[in-house]
Amino acid sequence: MHVKHLIIALTLVLALAAGAQAYKGGCPGQGHYQDFMSGLTPEQQQNVQALTDEHHKELFALHKELLARHEAMEALFAATPTDKSAIDKAVTEVSELQAKKAKLNADYRVELTEIAGKPVPIESGRGCGRMSGCGANSSGATPGAGSAPGCPAAQTM
Repeated sequence: MHVKHLIIALTLVLALAAGAQAYKGGCPGQGHYQDFMSGLTPEQQQNVQALTDEHHKELFALHKELLARHEAMEALFAATPTDKSAIDKAVTEVSELQAKKAKLNADYRVELTEIAGKPVPIESGRGCGRMSGCGANSSGATPGAGSAPGCPAAQTM
C-alpha cells in the first residue's frame, strides 16, 4: 500500500514540476520573444499585449486553483486512515486542471501566431512566472508600463 502512495506522490511532484516549468515560459518580450515582438507593427504589439493580459488573468486564476487542489490533496494524504477514493478524485481533478492549463497555453500561442502572422518561438528563456524577470528591469521594459511587453503589470499568486 505504501508503494502506491509513493508512486502517486512522485507522479504529482513530477506533474507539479512540469506545470511550474510550463508556467515560467510564454512571456512575449523576453529572450527569443524579443525578436518576435520587434517585428510587429504597433497595432499588432497592442493586440499581443491585450491578449497576453487576458491570458495571464486566466492562467493566474487557474494556477491558484491548482495550488488549492494540491493543498487539499496533501491533506488527504496526511489523513489516517487514507481515503483512496477521495485521493483518486483529487488526482483526477488536478489532472483535469493541468490539461485545461495546457489547452489555455496552446490556444494562446495559436492566437499569438494569428495576430503576428508568424510562428511563436517555442521558448523564451524567461517567462512571466514568479522571479522570472518580468518587471521594471526586464529587457524591453518601457517607462510607465511597469513590465516588459507582453508581461502583466504586478500580478500576485
